[in-house]
Amino acid sequence: MQFDTSSLWIYIYLPNLQLNVQEAEGIHLQEPNTQRVQQRSQQARIVYDPKLNQVIQLNRAAAKLGIKHGMGLASASLLCAELAVSEYKLELAKQTLESLANELYLLTSDIVIDEPHGLYLRAQNMLRLYGSLEHYWQAIKRSLAQHSFDVYYASAYSVNVAKLIAKHRRRFMSDNKTSIAQELKQCTLSMSDIDRKDIEKLQRVGVKTIDDLLSHPSSELATRVSKLSLHLIAELRGEAPAKLRFYQPPEHYQQYLELLYDIELVDKLLPVLERCLQTLESYLLVRNALALSLTICLHQREHEPIEQVINSAQPLYKSAHWLDIIALRFESLSLSSAVYGITLSCRKIEKADLCDSDFFTQKSTHIAAMTLLSRLQAKLGEEQVSLLHYSDDYRPECNSRYHQQQDNRKRIKATKIYLDRPGFLLKEPRPLQGKAQIIDGPERIVSGWWDKQEIQRDYFLAQSKQGQQLWIFRTPKDEWFIHGYFI
Repeated sequence: MQFDTSSLWIYIYLPNLQLNVQEAEGIHLQEPNTQRVQQRSQQARIVYDPKLNQVIQLNRAAAKLGIKHGMGLASASLLCAELAVSEYKLELAKQTLESLANELYLLTSDIVIDEPHGLYLRAQNMLRLYGSLEHYWQAIKRSLAQHSFDVYYASAYSVNVAKLIAKHRRRFMSDNKTSIAQELKQCTLSMSDIDRKDIEKLQRVGVKTIDDLLSHPSSELATRVSKLSLHLIAELRGEAPAKLRFYQPPEHYQQYLELLYDIELVDKLLPVLERCLQTLESYLLVRNALALSLTICLHQREHEPIEQVINSAQPLYKSAHWLDIIALRFESLSLSSAVYGITLSCRKIEKADLCDSDFFTQKSTHIAAMTLLSRLQAKLGEEQVSLLHYSDDYRPECNSRYHQQQDNRKRIKATKIYLDRPGFLLKEPRPLQGKAQIIDGPERIVSGWWDKQEIQRDYFLAQSKQGQQLWIFRTPKDEWFIHGYFI
């Protein structure tokens, strides 16, 4: 999508994204056992790209030892004998950026993912909502502060200018064009997205800085650089619009998380799942949706994946509620081999109903019942939990049945005739022993001729000598039976 050159943009630069994620979770490839936070923060860590044979990310402890970006793995290992090395994973960066974009979608509308290190935010159309750039950026910063990312940012009226300033590890936020121009002049040409070969050509003719580049007219540069680089130069000048594709939350939720070390114990998977569920909670919150079912796939190192379908009797979105149900299910789960990855997917979602109840509406009993049902199904298994529903049959033995699944669409409500039924119904009628006083009746039931279980009875409400109210009936043979008690 193409835009004019008058919109204000913000670029969020995350140069150590994978390293930050690993340090936040406290796990990495070489040390599967958990350690103290202080020990982890003092250990030198790097992210190594085997294709380039270069160090592309490093923490402060590694920098203090003399390790630098672009250094080979052998050279870095010589500087630190206990260096923690993680292989660069592009998919991890993509998933983290998508998760962050999904969170920021609550605060801003136009987001563009710039893989693998950043996000573009179109701030121009949000200033009227927040009142000023300062208020808007404070809301974004509060969301970013929830993560332990190394964040650099810049604002400009061109996406490439904002990106170039932020890549110099600046924290610059202003809507003043003069201030933006001064920041841009301090940037180096090598940090831009212009092709490396074209940068070398420009340096041969004396164009070594952004200030030198902007001082030359585009007509002089047209014969020296490629069309792509020329278009990037025009964007830096503010003469050409950008073509970007906005982020849209996916229709169905699915997240794959590759663990940084193998996990062999089921209870150790719960903290990892908690992080996944928190991301799902943000996804559902953006869409004002609730989840009815989750599918968790545990990828095992030496065996087939284990797939667990977690259902809830009531729609949920909060991660804490889902984690309680999953913890109960995992109590009876056993792993055949170590787990190296987890896939969490959710396809059954529904829109949350608008809350139109008043202060006096009582819903706690229903919610507690649905919560209990979800916990029982997770603990015992869905096939072990049955629900009692009314059936469209006048015979007392057949007007209620057990069903394993909760289906409100097929659920039949009790008619008024059932309101006079006893609270305790015997499984089979028993002969009436002793005398009873009839209070009300008869109620004749003649039914069941279609399934060869025909009955013909006259039911009465009676009372025994002890004062117990009974539900009795008489057969055509003038035999009396007791079928239930009123409680």
